[in-house]
Amino acid sequence: MKIICGRIYKHGIKNACIGIENGKIACIKKNIEGKKIDYGDAIIFPSAIDIHVHFREPGEEYKEDFFTGTKAAALAGVTCIIDMPNNKPPILTKYFFNEKVKIVKNKACIDFGLYAGIGNNVEEMNCIAYKIFLSKDNELYFPDLRSALRKVKEIDKPLLIHAELEECIERKEARNLKEHEKNRNKECEIKAIKKIIDENKDIDAKLHICHVTTKDAIDLIGNKMSFGVTLHHLLFSYESKFKDEKMGKVNPPLRSEKERKKLYEYLIEGKIRILETDHAPHLLHEKDKFLGIPGIDALFPIMLYMVKEGKISFDLLHKMVCKNPSNFLGINKGSFEIGKDADFVVIDFRKDNRIKALSKCGWSPYEGMPCIYPKDVYLRGEKIVENGEFIGSGGIGKMIE
Repeated sequence: MKIICGRIYKHGIKNACIGIENGKIACIKKNIEGKKIDYGDAIIFPSAIDIHVHFREPGEEYKEDFFTGTKAAALAGVTCIIDMPNNKPPILTKYFFNEKVKIVKNKACIDFGLYAGIGNNVEEMNCIAYKIFLSKDNELYFPDLRSALRKVKEIDKPLLIHAELEECIERKEARNLKEHEKNRNKECEIKAIKKIIDENKDIDAKLHICHVTTKDAIDLIGNKMSFGVTLHHLLFSYESKFKDEKMGKVNPPLRSEKERKKLYEYLIEGKIRILETDHAPHLLHEKDKFLGIPGIDALFPIMLYMVKEGKISFDLLHKMVCKNPSNFLGINKGSFEIGKDADFVVIDFRKDNRIKALSKCGWSPYEGMPCIYPKDVYLRGEKIVENGEFIGSGGIGKMIE
C-alpha cells in the first residue's frame, strides 16, 4: 500500500493519511502504519476535472495535440479532461469516433473521455456524452433540438449544448470585440436556453449548457439542468485591455464589463455549478479568422490563488472543479472517498507563481496573472508532476466511457 500524508481536504482541512491500492483510495485515517510519503504542512486536494476542452486532434495537431494538451493539463493540476468532437473530420459517426480513440489513446498523459456529435443518426458508441450546437458555427450544428433530446434520452447519455440560437445571430463583419458581442448578444443565449427548457419539459434528457455568459442565463436555468462557466467570461469583457485584441475573440462572445461583474459576483456567491475552460487553442496569428481562448493551463491555478486570497473557499472550489463535474458525468474521481481514483494535487500556498502559456499554441490571455501551480500531481496514485516538472508520459491516461 502506498501511503500519502499531509493536510488532507475532506470536508475541511485535517491532518491525515491516504492509503492507495491499485490506483484507488483504500483508506483515509489519521495514521496508517507503513512507509509514508509525508508532505507535512502542504495541502493535499483532489485534482481538477475539466469537462470541456478542444485538443485539436485529429486534424489540427499543429495547434494542440493530445499529448501537449494533457501534459499542460497535468502541470496545472487537472487529471481528467473530456474532449469535444468538432475535429477534422468531425466525430459524428462510430467509425470516426473509433479512429480518434486509436490516435489519442497512446498520447494521453491523464485520464480522458470523448464526446461525440449527432449526425443523421445517433450511433451508440463509447462516448461519455453527446454535443450539439444551436448556432451554425461548425458541423455540430443540429437544429432539430427535440429530436436530439429524444435520441440521447433513449440511449441514456447526457447532451451538452452550445446555447446560442442561430436565428438571433447577426452574421455581420465585426471590427472589434464590442461589435462581435453585438452580433451575438446575450439574448441569443437567453432565447436558446428558453427553447431548451421548453423542448425538454416532457422529455427530461440529462443536459449541460456550455459556457454560460450571464447572470440572467443562470437565473433562467436554476436547477433544471447542469451548466458551466468559463474563466474567460469571469475575468474578461469586451472592454478588457489585451496585448492584442484578437486574444479575446471567442464564442459565445465576451460580454460588457457590467455583465462580467454580475457573473463574477455569482462565482463569489457560490451560484456557479461547474467551471470549465472551453480550452480552444489557435495560433495567435490565426486569431483574425478563428475564435477561441486557451485555458487548460490557467483555470485551476488561478482559482487556487483565489482560495489563498480568501475570495472563494476550498469547499466551493471543490464543488466547481471536482465534485459537480464528476457527478454530472458519473466519473469515479473528484473526492477523497474509498474506491475513488487516487487523483490529487499537493499545494504549497507559500509559493505564488505567475501564469505562463503551457499549451502548444504558445500564448495565453492570462499570462502574468498571479496563481498557484501544484507542487506535485498524482494520477491514480502515481506521481506525474514533481516539483512543478512533468515526469509522466504519453499513454498512461485511461479512457473513461
